[in-house]
Amino acid sequence: MPVSQVIEVARLDAPYDEFHSVEELSFQVARPETYALRGANGVGKTSTLEVIEGRWMTLAGTVRVFGKISADRRAVRSRAGIRLQRSGFAADLTAAGVSGNDRQQSRAGV
Repeated sequence: MPVSQVIEVARLDAPYDEFHSVEELSFQVARPETYALRGANGVGKTSTLEVIEGRWMTLAGTVRVFGKISADRRAVRSRAGIRLQRSGFAADLTAAGVSGNDRQQSRAGV
């Protein structure tokens, strides 16, 4: 049975303001694994998750979620639930989109 990668991070570089909080990070999460990012404050845990979610762009490297580039937020969000500690809500997040009703409403002309 082939392993299905849910998250693939390869050589990720991501900034936090002027600071490089993530450099050369690589890991994979396959079904049905549970994965945790642990570390001291300021080591890039939240930055990494924000890139995975598609909130931030990378300086270098690739991030895929369910085989889709993480920058394609719509494709990622439709299959993943992510709630970060202090990042707030995404500007393009709607109640209809969260509930899956955005497709039904657009078909109905709402």
